[in-house]
Amino acid sequence: MNMLVRFFILMMLLKHDLKRAPKQGSELTLKQLFTPFVRSYRILPHDMGFRNHLPNYRYLSFIELNITGWLTTCCQKKGHKPMFWIISMQEVVYLKEVKLFDKITVSSQLEGWDEKYIYFQHHFMVKNTIMAVGMTKFLLVDKKGKRPPQTLDMMDAHITPVIDSWNTHQQEVKSQG
Repeated sequence: MNMLVRFFILMMLLKHDLKRAPKQGSELTLKQLFTPFVRSYRILPHDMGFRNHLPNYRYLSFIELNITGWLTTCCQKKGHKPMFWIISMQEVVYLKEVKLFDKITVSSQLEGWDEKYIYFQHHFMVKNTIMAVGMTKFLLVDKKGKRPPQTLDMMDAHITPVIDSWNTHQQEVKSQG
């Protein structure tokens, strides 16, 4: 329930901020696309797992909030109707435990894209200490169905070594099944 409340608060704040900014209805620049979406969240008792630290699924929920915020902002700047996204793959490397009442800052930044998917990297920080790093691969979707990254002015492919190695790993895992 807590994440749903956080989602509505995030969307209200974004709508408030975006009302002030004029709709541009033009091409998104690389600078706009690669601007990190950063939000801080206080870890409350209902966020905690039974082992007295932030459980895995909460990290994924924070990622969902940040990507939704980034996508909403990009659609608004482009003058595009709201879009949704579907996760294709997600991974988090946990480095340190996040404890009760910590203030966690999640920075989600576009890593790149190909002809079908968009890739994000996420950093989870508490007091300037990195606690976890995540990666997300997703598809854009609207009422008409799947949309290519070009919908948000992501032309050509922008594949980094991180994306390349991650996709290679994913193919290795798939080949075992």
